Amino acid sequence: MNKKNKNIILTSLKAAVSAALIYFIITRIDLAEFIGSLKRFPLWALPVVAIAFCATVLVGGWRWQIFIKPFGKISYWRLVALYYVGYFFNNFLPSGVGGDVVRGYISGKELDDMHAAYSSIIAERVSGILATVFLSLIALPFIAFNPQVFWASILLNIGLWIMVLLFLFLPSERIIEKLFGWLPWRLGGKLEHFARVLRSYRSKPKTLISGFFASVLYQGSIILVVALTGYFAGAKLPIQFYFATVPLVWVISLIPISLNAIGVREASFAYFFGIYGAGKSTGFLVSIVVFGISVAAGILGGIIFAFWNSAEKKIVNEKENPI
Repeated sequence: MNKKNKNIILTSLKAAVSAALIYFIITRIDLAEFIGSLKRFPLWALPVVAIAFCATVLVGGWRWQIFIKPFGKISYWRLVALYYVGYFFNNFLPSGVGGDVVRGYISGKELDDMHAAYSSIIAERVSGILATVFLSLIALPFIAFNPQVFWASILLNIGLWIMVLLFLFLPSERIIEKLFGWLPWRLGGKLEHFARVLRSYRSKPKTLISGFFASVLYQGSIILVVALTGYFAGAKLPIQFYFATVPLVWVISLIPISLNAIGVREASFAYFFGIYGAGKSTGFLVSIVVFGISVAAGILGGIIFAFWNSAEKKIVNEKENPI
């Protein structure tokens, strides 16, 4: 079976999982309550949330610029535009070409260094995950105690921070190869590459600290967008609820079992909103609105990409359709 057919089968399976999860959620929520919340959601609030969401990309572009600066210079606005292009490919082409792949190819051509470009993307993603779980940890003391939320936040922080610090300070990547070389799907090699990327930043402590700070601001700004959406949806929840639980939703959504995390994300939002008394249907609505806004950002990215340099678009096409 060739790679194209495998991608088709995998995408179909993920789509089936997404459909099954959405059906499961619909059968578990109060549909009358959901429809009522949907009717009460003000239409004028949609552009407000959309503008707020798009503004977060300005922080994301700044974060990426911090991580890419040690390897070369790319215009800040160029990086912001590439963020939108990344949303487009993530939302509309859920195949072998993800947004990070496209961002890496185009920025790599501008730097004339593909390894540096992808290293910067991996570094910003790792810092983003660490910042996300860190925000959840900080918010824990300020919300009503719930054992699932408490232990999920604690264990994720311990596990992720230990793993990243271990990979960052390992004396050699060959240790990773020896420990994890037996894993299927070449995971051992991927972990070795991951360790090598992190080690390339070991001599750049200022970049790591500045990048983490930027990630805290970036992830926090997106959480605020979710909180704004929850406010318009009628959820009477404190701001700290979003900082404690939304990071957990994002980490759960990284599990690659569905198409673009559809279903997994909605189920997670419904669950956390439900256990804190805002109603599963409200959580479901918030998830749908936020996802819809990200799709709108992807449309903006598609428009930007339509006017992109044709030579750079050719690179992406070659990556998607290798000979």
